[in-house]
Amino acid sequence: MTISGPGARQYRICVALRPALVIASLVCSMTLGCASKSDGSLDAVAVKPSPGGYVVNRRYETMSTRDTWTVDGDAVDVSLLVPAPSGVYPLVLYLPGLGELSDAGLSWRQAWAQAGYAVLSVQPTRFGPAIWTSSRARAGDFFNIAQDAFSVPSLTTRTQIVQYALEQVSRRQHDARGAAFARIDLARIAVAGFDLGAQTALMVAGARVRGVEPLHLPDGVKGAIALSPYADASEVESNFQPIRLPVLSVTSRLDTDAYGLIGTASIRRVPFRYMPPGQKYLLLLASASHAELAGTRPNSPRDGKDTEDAGEDDKVLGDETAEVYEGERKKRRKPDYSASRAEKLAQLVRVQSQVQAVTTAYLDAIIRNDAAAAEWLSKNARAWLGDSVELVSK
Repeated sequence: MTISGPGARQYRICVALRPALVIASLVCSMTLGCASKSDGSLDAVAVKPSPGGYVVNRRYETMSTRDTWTVDGDAVDVSLLVPAPSGVYPLVLYLPGLGELSDAGLSWRQAWAQAGYAVLSVQPTRFGPAIWTSSRARAGDFFNIAQDAFSVPSLTTRTQIVQYALEQVSRRQHDARGAAFARIDLARIAVAGFDLGAQTALMVAGARVRGVEPLHLPDGVKGAIALSPYADASEVESNFQPIRLPVLSVTSRLDTDAYGLIGTASIRRVPFRYMPPGQKYLLLLASASHAELAGTRPNSPRDGKDTEDAGEDDKVLGDETAEVYEGERKKRRKPDYSASRAEKLAQLVRVQSQVQAVTTAYLDAIIRNDAAAAEWLSKNARAWLGDSVELVSK
């Protein structure tokens, strides 16, 4: 059908926005609850429940800061996301995956910050995007790059950085320039990580790996979240049996990786299988990819980001859109407003909504000792998640 005349432009805009409107509707109905003020803006305080979904007591506006620390000569990128109102908030220390920036996992970090947590994300620069620009990466040696990143020497470095990060928070709370850090309650801490960060988070929870010294963390560390937990054939029951802290593992039946280290998604369930009982949870999604569990926020067509960011969406959605060449060297990616892309975005929103709800309820139950959150996890979550998702506890 062809439309011309004064209404043609409005029609094209409507078609372009349709996937975004579907996504916005899903976000509102499936996440931690949302409400609208009479003026149409998002209410930052009052929160109405979606049927059976987890509802936080208050939704906060947030603010963020970024910095670079130096640890034993290594640069460490740091992003802090905190609720905007003055106050003291429990800390979630977030550890990104291999090749990610410190501001990765925004879907998770923002959900937690809006629920009243200070979220500090820490990523050694050498494990960030720079790792994919090395000569080894240019030669396509991704398997060995990843193998080295998950090795004992690397894990030792990353566990030491966790210890350093918590010490830095304590120091900066007494520094006049560290006003944002003064908002952090070090008596209530959780450590969360994705992929490479999940390996470190399990060490914080008490896992033992030969050659890596056990961590000596403050008593304020109460629990851990492992998104796409890492395990290999050499890791057995003895690695995960020492875990005593509460742990939430999040994975899926399609959760392999692009490096080739995890060829079978079921191996990511091994840590949960061998952990001793006691506030241990496994969220097993049916069809989420490894990239979807990274918490990357997709761009909707109304964002107006048709170039580099569209490529980021492709990594998450596993597709490619058409490309338009403008001039000799300038390349633009043509935005894809197709129904299939809208469906993939809607699937991503569902996955992220499920993970946001369960992880936030877990944090409230473990860090805040919230009885209502614990009850939702044990009684209501499974029905809300649906038959295609499993939430197991022991």
